[in-house]
Amino acid sequence: MRSSVSERIARHVAQAEQDGILFRPPRKEIRAFRRRVDTGELVEPFPQLFGHSAFWAGLESWRKPYVIIQSLARYDEQLIFASFSAACVFGLPVSLELLEDVYLAVSPGSHTGKTGRFVRCGVRATPGIPTFARGVVNGIHVTSPEQTVVDCLCAAPFPQALAIADAALRLLDISSEELVQLVRRYGGRKRGVRSALRVASYADARSQSGGESIARGVMIQEGFVVPELQVAFPDVLEPWRTFYVDGAWILEDGTKLVWEFDGKDKYTRFSGEHGDTVARMMHERQRESRLTAVCDAVIRFDYRTVMTPGALARLLDAYDVPRVASRGI
Repeated sequence: MRSSVSERIARHVAQAEQDGILFRPPRKEIRAFRRRVDTGELVEPFPQLFGHSAFWAGLESWRKPYVIIQSLARYDEQLIFASFSAACVFGLPVSLELLEDVYLAVSPGSHTGKTGRFVRCGVRATPGIPTFARGVVNGIHVTSPEQTVVDCLCAAPFPQALAIADAALRLLDISSEELVQLVRRYGGRKRGVRSALRVASYADARSQSGGESIARGVMIQEGFVVPELQVAFPDVLEPWRTFYVDGAWILEDGTKLVWEFDGKDKYTRFSGEHGDTVARMMHERQRESRLTAVCDAVIRFDYRTVMTPGALARLLDAYDVPRVASRGI
């Protein structure tokens, strides 16, 4: 009997995983599933959602929050995802620390706030826009992309909000000025709207990744001059080729300071294009040597440096990156 129960549990979980989701058992069977969590056979990444340990461990960290949202949506079609959860569904670059909880939209006047790992967000009516203007993405009900972006900009720390704002310009095909107007329209008197307006004013669609955007956000916070993005430099060995760098400062005296963000995604793509680790390192060294021939410094840093308080500022100060007269944010 015990064996048949184990087989049935394994079968249900495996069927869910074939669809790329976690399994939610009937409430009366929760204890049986949790006993298998204790043995290490299953995991429970979100309350009452279960998967095989190997399945969950095999997912990239950025995909796990989406799988949780997709699973919840599959078992409850009434849920409307909002804020950071909706942004995740839209494919916007949301920092993992902002996706620990699941954000749901509720009608004005309903109970709001955090309960367990759910955060219920009241969505106010916007003049000329129906309450709960929403869409469906891959079967998941979400607040409209405009509402989603504004809610995120109001709630996220400045660097993380800038990553969402940069990507939102491409998602919505709008300018920074239009994003400012969007925040005014959807933000109203919402808490955090002033910060959201400030973020929108700095948004730049040229940013190539969330990590680059967060780094630029920290630079602005620390009071550094806002760098130019995707700056082109000639290849001295092959003049018909051009190098593009993540960002650069071109100073009045002609000094050229280049910065590049070393993100895991960049190196994953790089490895796929250039083969093994040795070839990748050789290619990168050659590229950097050519860059240093046409600029005065190449400043490299990773996400850990960006997120360690004061570390990026100390690094940029060491290269004499200019600061503005007054601090940024």
